[in-house]
Amino acid sequence: MPFAVPVAVPLGAPVTVPVVSTLVHPIRVLVEHVLVASHDVLTDLGLDPVGAAWSFAVVVLVVLVRVVLLPLVVRQVRGAHAMALVQPRLQQVQARYRGRTDPASRRALVAEQQALLGEAGASPLAGCLPALAQAPVLYALYLTLAGLGHDGGVGPLTGALAQQAGAATLWGAPLAGTLGAAASTGALVVGITLAVVLCGGQALAGWLATRNRPPVDPGVPMARLTTTLPVVLPLVMGVAAVHVPLGVVLYWATSALWSVGQQLVVNRVLPHPGRAGRRAGRRV
Repeated sequence: MPFAVPVAVPLGAPVTVPVVSTLVHPIRVLVEHVLVASHDVLTDLGLDPVGAAWSFAVVVLVVLVRVVLLPLVVRQVRGAHAMALVQPRLQQVQARYRGRTDPASRRALVAEQQALLGEAGASPLAGCLPALAQAPVLYALYLTLAGLGHDGGVGPLTGALAQQAGAATLWGAPLAGTLGAAASTGALVVGITLAVVLCGGQALAGWLATRNRPPVDPGVPMARLTTTLPVVLPLVMGVAAVHVPLGVVLYWATSALWSVGQQLVVNRVLPHPGRAGRRAGRRV
C-alpha cells in the first residue's frame, strides 16, 4: 500500500521539515542516482530524454523499491496467517473479560491479548510495514521533483541535467508540476487519469487483501485499523495527489498497479489458513 503525504506549494519552494529532510538526505541521493542511471539507459534505448525517459525512470524506481520490499510483504502475509491462528484464543480472553469495564480489568485484557499476539508472532499492524518503508523514498522523490526549480539536485541530478528533469513531461504534463496548478487541459487530463488509476488501484488492492484475511476481531487492539485503512487510504491519497508533483502521483499509480498484481499472486500462493482449508475441503 503506497502511502506518504508530502504537501507542495505549486509556485514556491517545496514544504519541508528540516530534521526529516536531513535524515532522508542519503535516500534522496540514492533516489537521484537511480533516476539518472535509469534515464541514461532509457535514453540510449531511444526514449525521449525530456519526456518518456524521465517518466519511465520513475517506473523503474517503483519496480526496484517494490522488489526490495518483497521480504516485508512475506512477513506481512505470515503475520496475517499467525493472526488467523491466534484468533480463537483472543476471543476466549475477550469473553473472559466481557462486562468488566474497570481500568484494572481493561489493562489486564490488553496485556493478555498482547502476550498472545507476541507468542504467535502476530501483529495487527504488520500490514502497514511495506507502506511505511516506502515513506522515506516517496519523501525523497518529492524533494527531488519539487526542488528542481529551487535547489536543483543533491546527488548526480545537478546542473543541466536538473534543468532537463525539471522540464520533463508525461504526455505534455510536467512531472515537476502539480494537478492543482495544471496550466493546460492536457496536463489536467493526465493528472486526473493518474489520480483515478492511483485511487482505483489502491482500493482494488485493499479489497483483494481483505479477501485473503480472516475476519478481524474488533476487540483486538488496533485491529480496526486493518479494516478502515483500505477504505480511507485511497481517499487520502486522492486528495494528496492534487498537491504533490505529478512524478510522485506517477510513482503512486504505478505502485498501486503493482500492489494489485502482487496481491493476486499472494492470494493464490499464500492463502490464509482458513481459506486454504476451504480449498482443500473442496478438492476432497
